[in-house]
This record gives sequence, C-alpha cells and structure tokens, in this order.
Amino acid sequence: MSRIFAGIALSGSVLLLHACATHAPAADDGLEKKLAQQGYRQDGSVQRIQNYRIDGWNFVDDTHLVFTAGPSRDYLITTLTPCTALRGADQIGFTSTGQEVTTLDKIVVRAIGFTDQCPIKAIDELKRVKKESK
Repeated sequence: MSRIFAGIALSGSVLLLHACATHAPAADDGLEKKLAQQGYRQDGSVQRIQNYRIDGWNFVDDTHLVFTAGPSRDYLITTLTPCTALRGADQIGFTSTGQEVTTLDKIVVRAIGFTDQCPIKAIDELKRVKKESK
C-alpha cells in the first residue's frame, strides 16, 4: 500500500504519496476492463475529495489513477491530458489551496530527475467488485 509523505508546500498544500508496485494492464485495454482487473467499477462523478483522507494511489494508465481514501473509499482521477510521468512515478501529490482535491487542482508527479503537473479533468467514485481475471 502506498504511504503518505507530508511536508511539501506547492500552491497551498501538497500531499506526496509513495507509489506501490503496481503493474499496469496493457494500454489497448478499455478503461472499464482496466478498472475491473484492479477490482473496481465507476460509480458516478463527485466534485471533491477531502485531501486528509487520501492515503494511497494506484496507476491505471497515462490519464487515470486511483486514489484510496481509507478502507472503503476509492476515487478515479482523470487527467486533462496524458500524464506520461505517472507510469514511472516515484511519488505523486496534488496541489490544493484548501482541504479538498477538486478539478481545479493538479496531480504533481515526481519521477527520477523531474517533476510534472497534470491538471485534473474529472473525479469519479469507485465501487469495489470482484477482480476480473486477466
């Protein structure tokens, strides 16, 4: 599971999360199938996530990642444009001027040698389902 690293400020507050070793499904699979392989299905759009609840993340593809927020809350984050740095990220975080992550914020990606910022396009709540076999 990913771990929280605190203490970096960027346009308000930034929370850095350490990547867990997750292998991404093939890029040509549809989003629904990728989510099913990780044990999720989309369950509707939300406007915000309370940032103090976010405690982990998993890579889905270059425009999607899953934030975990406690034992029973998971959210799909969709970026406005492909965020290729996600694939090899050492740490991620987000910009936030308050206590919530919204579509006005950006994902901050730290990889070896550089940092990238990827605007958030949408946030969807996820429901856990039985994992689909690959």
